[in-house]
Amino acid sequence: MPLYDVEYVCPLSLSQQEELAQAFTQLHSQRFQTPRVFINVRFTDASSQVVFRGGKRRHYNRVILRSRTSNDRSNELYIEHCRAIVAAWERIVGTGNEVGLRTVWVMGALTTALEAGIARPKTGEEKEWLRVNWPQFKALAEAGDEDFIDLMKEEELLA
Repeated sequence: MPLYDVEYVCPLSLSQQEELAQAFTQLHSQRFQTPRVFINVRFTDASSQVVFRGGKRRHYNRVILRSRTSNDRSNELYIEHCRAIVAAWERIVGTGNEVGLRTVWVMGALTTALEAGIARPKTGEEKEWLRVNWPQFKALAEAGDEDFIDLMKEEELLA
Protein backbone atom coordinates (compact mmCIF):
# COMPACT_ATOMS: atom_id res chain seq x y z
CA MET A 1 0.00 0.00 0.00
CA PRO A 2 2.84 2.47 0.36
CA LEU A 3 3.06 4.92 -2.52
CA TYR A 4 6.30 6.48 -3.65
CA ASP A 5 5.60 9.54 -5.78
CA VAL A 6 8.75 10.37 -7.73
CA GLU A 7 8.47 13.89 -9.14
CA TYR A 8 11.43 14.55 -11.37
CA VAL A 9 12.67 17.53 -13.36
CA CYS A 10 15.75 15.93 -14.93
CA PRO A 11 15.31 13.41 -17.73
CA LEU A 12 14.85 9.86 -16.42
CA SER A 13 15.05 6.97 -18.85
CA LEU A 14 12.64 4.07 -18.57
CA SER A 15 15.52 1.89 -17.35
CA GLN A 16 16.35 4.44 -14.62
CA GLN A 17 12.70 4.53 -13.58
CA GLU A 18 12.63 0.73 -13.42
CA GLU A 19 15.86 0.63 -11.39
CA LEU A 20 14.54 3.26 -8.97
CA ALA A 21 11.23 1.42 -8.61
CA GLN A 22 13.05 -1.83 -7.88
CA ALA A 23 15.42 -0.15 -5.42
CA PHE A 24 12.65 1.65 -3.51
CA THR A 25 10.55 -1.52 -3.45
CA GLN A 26 13.46 -3.57 -2.09
CA LEU A 27 14.31 -0.95 0.54
CA HIS A 28 10.71 -0.67 1.74
CA SER A 29 10.08 -4.41 1.71
CA GLN A 30 13.18 -5.13 3.79
CA ARG A 31 12.78 -2.27 6.25
CA PHE A 32 9.04 -2.52 6.88
CA GLN A 33 8.35 -6.20 6.08
CA THR A 34 5.84 -5.29 3.38
CA PRO A 35 5.33 -7.79 0.55
CA ARG A 36 6.73 -6.26 -2.63
CA VAL A 37 3.46 -6.62 -4.51
CA PHE A 38 1.85 -3.98 -2.29
CA ILE A 39 4.54 -1.32 -2.83
CA ASN A 40 3.69 1.27 -5.49
CA VAL A 41 6.09 3.65 -7.24
CA ARG A 42 4.69 6.36 -9.52
CA PHE A 43 6.76 8.68 -11.73
CA THR A 44 5.65 12.17 -12.74
CA ASP A 45 7.62 14.49 -15.00
CA ALA A 46 7.46 17.73 -13.02
CA SER A 47 9.79 19.72 -15.29
CA SER A 48 6.97 22.06 -16.33
CA GLN A 49 5.41 22.22 -12.87
CA VAL A 50 5.60 25.60 -11.16
CA VAL A 51 7.01 25.22 -7.65
CA PHE A 52 8.08 27.99 -5.30
CA ARG A 53 10.35 27.43 -2.32
CA GLY A 54 11.12 30.36 -0.09
CA GLY A 55 9.06 32.55 -2.43
CA LYS A 56 11.33 31.78 -5.39
CA ARG A 57 10.62 29.54 -8.34
CA ARG A 58 12.62 26.32 -8.11
CA HIS A 59 12.98 23.11 -10.10
CA TYR A 60 14.07 20.05 -8.17
CA ASN A 61 13.65 16.30 -7.95
CA ARG A 62 11.71 14.90 -5.01
CA VAL A 63 10.29 11.68 -3.66
CA ILE A 64 7.14 11.73 -1.56
CA LEU A 65 6.42 8.54 0.38
CA ARG A 66 2.87 8.01 1.59
CA SER A 67 2.89 5.23 4.14
CA ARG A 68 1.35 4.03 7.36
CA THR A 69 2.78 5.16 10.67
CA SER A 70 2.90 3.49 14.04
CA ASN A 71 4.63 3.74 17.37
CA ASP A 72 7.19 1.12 16.27
CA ARG A 73 8.35 3.32 13.36
CA SER A 74 10.55 6.00 14.85
CA ASN A 75 11.67 9.25 13.26
CA GLU A 76 15.19 7.82 13.17
CA LEU A 77 13.96 4.79 11.22
CA TYR A 78 12.34 7.07 8.63
CA ILE A 79 15.44 9.29 8.41
CA GLU A 80 17.53 6.18 7.78
CA HIS A 81 15.04 5.15 5.11
CA CYS A 82 15.18 8.59 3.48
CA ARG A 83 18.97 8.39 3.36
CA ALA A 84 18.76 4.98 1.70
CA ILE A 85 16.37 6.44 -0.92
CA VAL A 86 18.83 9.26 -1.62
CA ALA A 87 21.70 6.77 -1.90
CA ALA A 88 19.75 4.67 -4.40
CA TRP A 89 18.93 7.80 -6.43
CA GLU A 90 22.57 8.89 -6.46
CA ARG A 91 23.71 5.42 -7.58
CA ILE A 92 21.13 5.23 -10.38
CA VAL A 93 20.64 8.86 -11.50
CA GLY A 94 23.52 10.88 -10.07
CA THR A 95 24.22 13.93 -7.92
CA GLY A 96 24.42 17.67 -8.44
CA ASN A 97 22.02 20.55 -9.02
CA GLU A 98 20.42 19.22 -12.19
CA VAL A 99 20.03 15.52 -11.39
CA GLY A 100 20.34 15.25 -7.60
CA LEU A 101 17.46 14.29 -5.34
CA ARG A 102 16.69 17.47 -3.39
CA THR A 103 13.91 16.27 -1.10
CA VAL A 104 12.41 13.12 0.38
CA TRP A 105 9.17 13.61 2.25
CA VAL A 106 7.48 10.91 4.32
CA MET A 107 3.78 11.48 4.73
CA GLY A 108 2.13 9.25 7.32
CA ALA A 109 -1.23 9.79 5.70
CA LEU A 110 -2.18 6.23 4.82
CA THR A 111 -4.73 5.38 7.49
CA THR A 112 -6.07 2.23 5.87
CA ALA A 113 -6.75 0.83 2.44
CA LEU A 114 -8.20 -1.99 0.42
CA GLU A 115 -6.08 -4.00 -2.00
CA ALA A 116 -8.01 -6.37 -4.26
CA GLY A 117 -10.91 -6.02 -1.82
CA ILE A 118 -8.78 -7.03 1.19
CA ALA A 119 -8.31 -4.59 4.07
CA ARG A 120 -4.65 -3.86 4.84
CA PRO A 121 -3.35 -4.73 8.31
CA LYS A 122 -2.20 -2.40 11.02
CA THR A 123 1.55 -1.93 11.12
CA GLY A 124 3.23 -4.77 12.94
CA GLU A 125 0.40 -7.20 12.10
CA GLU A 126 1.52 -8.04 8.55
CA LYS A 127 2.56 -11.67 9.21
CA GLU A 128 -0.73 -12.58 10.87
CA TRP A 129 -2.62 -10.73 8.10
CA LEU A 130 -0.77 -12.78 5.47
CA ARG A 131 -1.61 -16.00 7.30
CA VAL A 132 -5.31 -15.17 7.69
CA ASN A 133 -5.73 -13.97 4.09
CA TRP A 134 -3.50 -16.59 2.46
CA PRO A 135 -6.41 -18.68 1.10
CA GLN A 136 -7.85 -15.61 -0.63
CA PHE A 137 -4.42 -14.61 -1.99
CA LYS A 138 -3.94 -18.16 -3.28
CA ALA A 139 -7.35 -18.13 -4.97
CA LEU A 140 -6.51 -14.82 -6.67
CA ALA A 141 -3.19 -16.27 -7.87
CA GLU A 142 -4.90 -19.41 -9.17
CA ALA A 143 -7.38 -17.17 -11.04
CA GLY A 144 -4.42 -15.60 -12.85
CA ASP A 145 -3.91 -12.35 -10.92
CA GLU A 146 -0.24 -11.58 -11.64
CA ASP A 147 0.27 -9.58 -8.44
CA PHE A 148 -0.83 -12.49 -6.29
CA ILE A 149 1.15 -14.98 -8.37
CA ASP A 150 4.18 -12.82 -7.52
CA LEU A 151 3.14 -12.74 -3.85
CA MET A 152 3.00 -16.54 -3.77
CA LYS A 153 6.54 -16.72 -5.21
CA GLU A 154 7.85 -14.07 -2.82
CA GLU A 155 6.42 -15.74 0.24
CA GLU A 156 7.78 -19.13 -0.88
CA LEU A 157 11.24 -17.55 -0.95
CA LEU A 158 10.78 -16.06 2.51
CA ALA A 159 9.43 -19.28 4.07
